[in-house]
Amino acid sequence: MKFSRFLFIFALVALFSLTPGYVRSEAIKEFPLEPATVKSSTIADAFLNEELTYTIGFWFFDDVATGKVSLRKGENGDYIATLNAKTTGFVGKVMKNRKDSYVAHLRLAEGGRRFVTQSFEKIVEIDGKVKKSVTVLDYDKRVMKWKSWINGKEEHSKEVKLPPGIYCDGPLAAFYNFRFGVYGPIKEGREYRMFYFPKEDHVPEIKVSVATQEELNKRFRDRPASADYLANVQIDKELFGSQSGDVDIIFTDDLLPTQVLVKDLVFFGDVRGKLTQLGTSLSFSKQPTLE
Repeated sequence: MKFSRFLFIFALVALFSLTPGYVRSEAIKEFPLEPATVKSSTIADAFLNEELTYTIGFWFFDDVATGKVSLRKGENGDYIATLNAKTTGFVGKVMKNRKDSYVAHLRLAEGGRRFVTQSFEKIVEIDGKVKKSVTVLDYDKRVMKWKSWINGKEEHSKEVKLPPGIYCDGPLAAFYNFRFGVYGPIKEGREYRMFYFPKEDHVPEIKVSVATQEELNKRFRDRPASADYLANVQIDKELFGSQSGDVDIIFTDDLLPTQVLVKDLVFFGDVRGKLTQLGTSLSFSKQPTLE
């Protein structure tokens, strides 16, 4: 199990438990972000310039890595969702100061009510070695193209047909779409499914289940005051190499996550994380190509 996969999973599932128009709880009153008072008319208005920072721990280590997720406006009228993650301290040295960057270029669809992925770029740097991959989705031609490089030298490439009648949301697009209610409003006892990038023989899904209050009370004998909801995210094990693909998220009545637990990672076991900072981001980047 590569540690970068956990960094990505953690930021992914933590974002699932946020919704637009949230207010601050007492547990996070120190965060420098004013609550929204009006529900946004488009998904871009809801999340533009948002920046979320997470700390990650496992075993008896509390802070072995950080992850930062942001959404901003691009140069060509698109929107750019970015996840940057890196190891820190002693673990950072053991992992050869690994850095991971994920960039999704998104466009608005359905009258601004959802994001659609145009491209998804991944860059991993370990001890000076750089691995990069780019996925481009063309809904006009119903095709997805993928290509990878190692230190600038092309390694693999492939082309897959996009299935008709559905959007195949990349991870970051799915995060914001879920938060905006694209897959349905967040309710206790409800299950949500979203389509991921297709493979040659099938289209993987990401499933999110919100527990009932009865299930939440059974799960915690001494229930934390901020544990108003519990969500389980189930990811195709092939996507990230997890043994179970299960992640639990505890979040407040304001739908702000206070704890995230990624289960059954090889070598690391159960890995925990928490949101530590909210802020804004105003930069942009160019859209990648397969040329």
